[in-house]
Amino acid sequence: MTGRSSLKGAVVLGGTYGALAVARSLGRRGVPVACVGEPRSIALTSRYITHSLAWLGTAEPDPVGKLLRFSQEHKLEGWVILPCADFEVQLIAKNYAALAQHFALVTMDWTALEPLNDKSALYALADRLGLGYPQVYPAGTAADEITYPVALKPVSTEASNPLTRAKGWLAVNAADFTTKLALAESYAGRAGVVVQQLIPGDGDVQLSYAALWDHGQELCSLTASRSRQFPLGFGTSPFVETIEVPQVQAEARRLLAAVGYHGLVEVEFKRDHRDGGLKLLDVNTRVWAWIGLGQAAGIDFPYLAALIAAGEKLPVLEPPRYGPAWRRSIPNALSVLQSVMQRGKPGYAAWRSLFGHAHSAVFSRDDPGPFFAEIPVQLMRKLGPVLRR
Repeated sequence: MTGRSSLKGAVVLGGTYGALAVARSLGRRGVPVACVGEPRSIALTSRYITHSLAWLGTAEPDPVGKLLRFSQEHKLEGWVILPCADFEVQLIAKNYAALAQHFALVTMDWTALEPLNDKSALYALADRLGLGYPQVYPAGTAADEITYPVALKPVSTEASNPLTRAKGWLAVNAADFTTKLALAESYAGRAGVVVQQLIPGDGDVQLSYAALWDHGQELCSLTASRSRQFPLGFGTSPFVETIEVPQVQAEARRLLAAVGYHGLVEVEFKRDHRDGGLKLLDVNTRVWAWIGLGQAAGIDFPYLAALIAAGEKLPVLEPPRYGPAWRRSIPNALSVLQSVMQRGKPGYAAWRSLFGHAHSAVFSRDDPGPFFAEIPVQLMRKLGPVLRR
C-alpha cells in the first residue's frame, strides 16, 4: 500500500505512541494531520503534524466545543478523527451525532460500544458466548474468601483518577486487598470496581488480536504476543511480536461479531497454563500503542481506518506477514532489568527483546524529532508535578 491519498486530513486525538504511529502512517502519504494532545506528548514533535491543539483530556471543561472551534479555525470539516486513548473514545462515542456532522468517524456510538468498555458488561457478554475470562469476585466478597493475587480494575475508564490511570491495582494478600479496595472505591464507588483473579504469568502468556472491522465484518487482522511487561506481573507491553495464534483470532472474532463491531480494535487475552485456555482481559476500542507494528507486518491500520471513515475504496488486502516485532526501548530495558533482579539470568527471550530486530515505537529516520524529545518529555512528566508543589 503506497502512494498519495485523496483523504482531506486526519485529527489524532489523545494518546502518545499510537498517536505518533498514526501521524506517521498518514503523513507519509501526504495526508495533513492535526494532533490534539497534551502539551508534553511526543506525537506533537513529529514533522508530520500540520496543526496542533493543547488538550487536557478529562480536565477539559468543554471538550466537544473545543474540538469544534479548532475545526472551524483550521477548516478541518470532513477530516477523519481517530481517538488514541480511552477518554477520547468515550467522548466521540457519547457525542457521535454532533461530531459526525463535522468529522468522518470510524467508531460506534456509546450505546453499542459501552458493553466492550465496561468490565462487568464485557465479562457478562463473554459468559454468554462461552469465552473464558478471569474469575470475578462479587462485590462484598470477604477478603479471606479470595484466592490471591487479584487485580482491582475500574469498571469504566471514563473518569481520570489514580485507579483509571494505572488501569488497575494488584493485591497480594487480604490486608493489601482491604486497603486498596477501600481506596479504589473512594475513586470509583462500590459498583465501579471489578475484583478479578490474576492469571499467572507475564509477557510469555499475553496475547492480542488487532483488527479493523466494518459494521460487523472483519477487514483485516493479525495476532501478536505481548512478550514483555513493565512492571512485571501487572504493567504495559514494551515489546510485542507478531505471531499467528488461530485460537486468539477465532475467539476475538466471536466476541466482535456478537456486537456488530465497527472500527479499530485490540482484544487482549492471557493464556492460563493451569487449564490451557484463553482468558479474555480487555477490549481496546481505540488506537493501541503498538499499532505501528501493523505496517511492518503489511497492514497499515491507521490508513485503512481513515479510508473506511471517509467512505473511500480499500486497496487489495493481503494476509499479514508474521515475524516483525515492536519495541519501546526504555521500558523494555527496565523490564529486563527488573526480571534479572527478581529471577536471575534474563534468558534468550529477554536478550532478543533487547537486541533483536524490531520496529521502534519512537525512532524513525524520516521523523527524528520524537526520538530526541522522548527523554526530556518523560523527565518533565515525572518532575512537573514535583516542581509545581
